[in-house]
Amino acid sequence: MGPKSVRLKLTLWSVSVLAVSLLVFGGLLRVQVQRDIVGGIDADLRRFGGFFRARWSEPRREPGAEGGRTRDRGGRSRDRDWPGRGQPPPRDGRGGGRPDNPMRPRPRVLTLDGKPMPPFTTEGPWDAATFRISAREGRDVFSTIRVNGEPTRVLSLPLRRADGRSDAVLQVARPLAELHWAIGRLTRTLLMLIPLSLLIAGVGGAFLTSRALRPVRNITRAASKIEAQDLSGRLPVSGGDEFAELASTVNGMLERLERAFEQQRRFTADASHELRTPLAAIKVTTSLALRGDRTPAQYRQALLTADRSADTATRIIQDLLLLARSDTGRMGLRLAPTRLSDVVLSAVEAVEATNRAPDGGTLAPPIEVALGDPAPEVSGDAHHLVRLFTNLLENAVRHTPPDGRVRVTASAAAGDAVSVTVEDTGAGIAPEHLPHVGERFYRVDDSRTRASGGTGLGLAICRSIADAHGSGLAIDSAPGRGTRVRVTLPR
Repeated sequence: MGPKSVRLKLTLWSVSVLAVSLLVFGGLLRVQVQRDIVGGIDADLRRFGGFFRARWSEPRREPGAEGGRTRDRGGRSRDRDWPGRGQPPPRDGRGGGRPDNPMRPRPRVLTLDGKPMPPFTTEGPWDAATFRISAREGRDVFSTIRVNGEPTRVLSLPLRRADGRSDAVLQVARPLAELHWAIGRLTRTLLMLIPLSLLIAGVGGAFLTSRALRPVRNITRAASKIEAQDLSGRLPVSGGDEFAELASTVNGMLERLERAFEQQRRFTADASHELRTPLAAIKVTTSLALRGDRTPAQYRQALLTADRSADTATRIIQDLLLLARSDTGRMGLRLAPTRLSDVVLSAVEAVEATNRAPDGGTLAPPIEVALGDPAPEVSGDAHHLVRLFTNLLENAVRHTPPDGRVRVTASAAAGDAVSVTVEDTGAGIAPEHLPHVGERFYRVDDSRTRASGGTGLGLAICRSIADAHGSGLAIDSAPGRGTRVRVTLPR
């Protein structure tokens, strides 16, 4: 496992998040425990003070020389059961001694001017500041002070007679040793449990991360075996998690790449083969012409053959360059409002010129044009649109007998567009060939297409031009009922 591996990063991140969570939880737990313990101590002090206050306000109390004695109904004197009375004074640095139970409240009763009231106490107030507030404002006040360096909780509350008159203040103190003991134990427990939890989380996180990343290692090993020469390999897909989705996506990409590489290899082979034919014709013709003396007619025939072969090679190269620009998105269209009649009629003239007989007639079936009156305008590149319809008409004428018919019509289409249809009455296309029509160098009838001068790039160029205009090319055909090609162009 490298220092920057995903496994290490995930483990460190999970342990870090857990550490922060445990520290925050421990801090909050410590604060809450401290608050609960202090609240319990305050409640004990209030109960003690409330009981003392209730006894203080009872009638027939005779303080002074009798000091804490009351008389029963027969007039006999007896000691009262005052809380905290009779226990030894605490050794607190102020002359007191620690009681047997350090958690027991320590009461001191003082007059409103701060003087101790024997026999309850002979010492001054635990906390002079809160004493003054309680004596002046007549309310209960809590405070925390240090006695002999030990935190102590103090409650100051006024004492009132039965008639409601306040004449003394009771201060009850209780050490916070219980709090410190509980907080210390909690802190030690947290200091032991947090590192142990982080250790367990780190080991468990590393194990679980390793299991979770196992598909990644399998994908990496499988991907390393896939090379450009052989793209048939696929990544393993297991489960239905994100890694399986990633593997499926990569497999889909590999499948597309394999098809693209196969098309590229086939395209290169077909292009080489198509170019080799006219170049071989030129080579053979010129070689034969140079082997011996020839008549001017023979030289002329050889030059005509070489010229036609050169035209064929030039047309193939131009078609390949157009397709290459289309593949890279650099066809360079110059979109402008274009009259559809001008485009179609230019294509018709070009097709009729290439199919004109030596006697001035035509070798092709008649081409009918019905674009409507007036003919619609479309938004497109006139030069490329002429090329598109020229290719479509050449295909239609090439596969239609002279007594057949080729027709070009236009109609409105959805979305403010124009649909142009080129249909013929030729032999049609078999269903097994129809999905491949439009692929480069694909021929339905190879021998027949070569004899008629086709290169197998015409429909591929038509589809590229149509796609560049944001339109579509739909082909409908069946054996014996001709072919219909529909192009939808934006206005």
